[in-house]
Amino acid sequence: MRKATNIISIVLIVLYIAFLVIGWKSFPSEVPTHFNAAGVADKFGAKSSLWIDPAAMIGLFLLLAIVERFPKIWNIPAEVIEDDTEGVLNTCFLMFGILKIAIILVCACAGFMCIFQGFPSWPMNVAIGVVLITIAVAAIKIYGTHLRRNS
Repeated sequence: MRKATNIISIVLIVLYIAFLVIGWKSFPSEVPTHFNAAGVADKFGAKSSLWIDPAAMIGLFLLLAIVERFPKIWNIPAEVIEDDTEGVLNTCFLMFGILKIAIILVCACAGFMCIFQGFPSWPMNVAIGVVLITIAVAAIKIYGTHLRRNS
C-alpha cells in the first residue's frame, strides 16, 4: 500500500509540474495569491508564485514519507501499540498514504484557483475534509481498538 500511494503521489506532483511548464506562457502575468473565506481573491502577485504549490507538494510529501519511515517517533502510546502492533501500524501507514495524496490535491486545487478565474473552491474543501476525516478515522480506529480490548 505504501508503495502504491507513493507512486500515486509522485505521479500527481509530476503531472502538476508538467501542467505548469506546458501552460506557463498562457497563464496571466499576475495571479491571485490569496483567497478569503468566501473563495474570492484578495491578494495578487507574479505568476512565478505558482511554483509555491509544487514546492509545498514536494516538501510535504517528503516530510510525510520520512515520518512514515520512523514509527517510533509517532505519538502513539506504547500500550496501544502493544495491544495490536500490526493493526496500529497498518492503520497509520494507510493514513499517511491517504494524507500524502490528499495534501497534494489541496495544493493542486490552490494552484488551479490561482490560474483559472472561477475555478470552484469546493474541490479544495473536499480534499481538506479528506485530510481531517482521515486523521479522525485513524485515531478512532487505533484508540477505539485499544479501549475495546481493555474494557
